[in-house]
Amino acid sequence: MVTAEDQPVVTGHFGGQPKQRYWTPDGREIYAMPDMHEFARTINGKVVGQGIRDANLDKGWLIQEPIKLQLHCPHCDYWHSTQKERKECEAKKNAFIEKHSKLAKKELKVDSSVRIDKLEEAMSEIKTMLVNLTKKIGK
Repeated sequence: MVTAEDQPVVTGHFGGQPKQRYWTPDGREIYAMPDMHEFARTINGKVVGQGIRDANLDKGWLIQEPIKLQLHCPHCDYWHSTQKERKECEAKKNAFIEKHSKLAKKELKVDSSVRIDKLEEAMSEIKTMLVNLTKKIGK
């Protein structure tokens, strides 16, 4: 007779979507579901090639462990080969943020005063309407 003590202890995950191991260019391991997509290459409206691709590779992930590690950039969330490229990316991002924050501040000043004026007019109209209604109801 077989008892529970005779049974081997099994650990691990059973069932569910199978995961695949990927690596980022900076050497981190990621276990994720393959993100398979069909594709078709067309030239002049004719399909010249089609197949299935893993869209996780479009994120920059690799199927094999990288030999030469790259630097992860927190500004663009991709990877750069050198520190110089990373600093250039940071400068571009900061210039973009500065430019658009100036535009947003300018736009906010113009729009907020106009919007407040319109809201005050609408509130005064609503107030006069309420006063007229209460007078009619009170009669």
